[in-house]
Amino acid sequence: MQRPARIPLVPRRAGSLLVLALAGCGSDPAATDSDGSTTASTSDATNTAPTSTAPTSTAPTSTTTTSDATTDASTSDTGVPGEWQFVTLAEQTFPLNNTDVLVEFIRAERPDGGRSFLLYQHAPAAKAPLVIQTQPYAGIDWTGEEVDERWAQQGDGSHPDVDAPDYNESDNIAYQLQDPAEAVGANNVWAFNGFAAIHAYGRFYAGGTLADDALDAVAPYAFARTRPDEIDLERIGAFGSSWGGMMALFGASQAPPDAAPRVVVPISAPSDFVALWTWSSDTFLSQSNNPTMVTGFYSPYWRRATPILGSPPAGAAAEPYTHAGLCPGLPGTLILPHDAWDAIIPITQTQGLAAACANVEPIYWPRAAPLDLETATMTHGPFAGEGLVPSVLIYTYAALALQLAPPEAANVYSVTSGPSLVLHLQLVLAEQKAGKDVAWILPRLRELADPRLQTLVAELNHLQPSAAVLASAVNEVWQTTFDADSLRAQLELGLPDPP
Repeated sequence: MQRPARIPLVPRRAGSLLVLALAGCGSDPAATDSDGSTTASTSDATNTAPTSTAPTSTAPTSTTTTSDATTDASTSDTGVPGEWQFVTLAEQTFPLNNTDVLVEFIRAERPDGGRSFLLYQHAPAAKAPLVIQTQPYAGIDWTGEEVDERWAQQGDGSHPDVDAPDYNESDNIAYQLQDPAEAVGANNVWAFNGFAAIHAYGRFYAGGTLADDALDAVAPYAFARTRPDEIDLERIGAFGSSWGGMMALFGASQAPPDAAPRVVVPISAPSDFVALWTWSSDTFLSQSNNPTMVTGFYSPYWRRATPILGSPPAGAAAEPYTHAGLCPGLPGTLILPHDAWDAIIPITQTQGLAAACANVEPIYWPRAAPLDLETATMTHGPFAGEGLVPSVLIYTYAALALQLAPPEAANVYSVTSGPSLVLHLQLVLAEQKAGKDVAWILPRLRELADPRLQTLVAELNHLQPSAAVLASAVNEVWQTTFDADSLRAQLELGLPDPP
């Protein structure tokens, strides 16, 4: 489902800490114009298959993992039934943070007979934390599969959704090829912290079903079990937005217990497909001034979901894709950011999951007025475009970096923007003044006030203690005079009183 527009946070330059974006977290493959026709976002980015002047693997290598143990296996292009098998298709080095990082391009042979694909970026040292980014829409052309080569040859743009179930002769989806260097660049924060990183590709354009996309997101956890010397299996995190958030949620719920994530951040994520059906086919549809836009937008998603859930979703088949079915399998801490003006995935999805699951911590972007469904367009709300580094990314990256960093790490690194924090904290203050419960923001502010957290300030392009940046933002919004230490003490008690 729709990702907010790509958001470059800081310029790419030698010595810079990072270059970040929401790229790949959930690019919408089926945005609709006001007349209901489908369009595609495009980019001038180019892509080639993995190439490098550095030595690459001369032949695929393979590792198999079962539910109990991992073993080496001979090279093979087919998986062992009932087991996960991973084949390294190629290796390549990329420059990042003034050094070279090693990347493996991985094919996963799944227990169900399907295939998933991963880009695995090595950490500089052994037993490193791992961050997984779920990318449902990014085009890749290095798999050796006909479907990927065919879509890449068509080029970026809008194309008929011919590979998905029950093509209806009308649905178009957007396609954009991803240069592997772009994926590596998006790992900048994790590399700077010494983490490994995996991009898990959903390949929306290649068809498949909802269950297939969830298994694409399980693959990184199964793969991590085959590299216990490289990856700290107790320090795994994942994030994604919209359909990528769905992948992050349902992938985490099916992760093997010995490689389960510690923290997952699904942004604007669908979490209950029975409720989402009601929203898309009744609530939103009946109130919109442009019902063709609504049905046209959701059509590619329901064509992938109904073979699994039924139409409408109901009964035992749909139960695993509801809050009641999802909660029991969710490990670790789930941090769910959501904008109240999200028309695609209503905020009630996150509110319902937070009410159903004990380990869910929502972050809200409340708005002064309710979402106007009559005039609403197919967006996740304005929060991803608010500020040079949107606050949703500030909270997401800080939570992952801090919760995955080993306890001996003296410093942890992320990004921030004072003006962006002010924009969100003004929304929080308005809720506080209205007598609403805003305790949901406290865990995130306590993270930003952590004395270990050093952040690249986007407006200045240099590092500052996160707590100092946060104190300035809080002082501006609440008209207080905190420094970093006094703010930390205040946050242990709660938010300051409103002015």
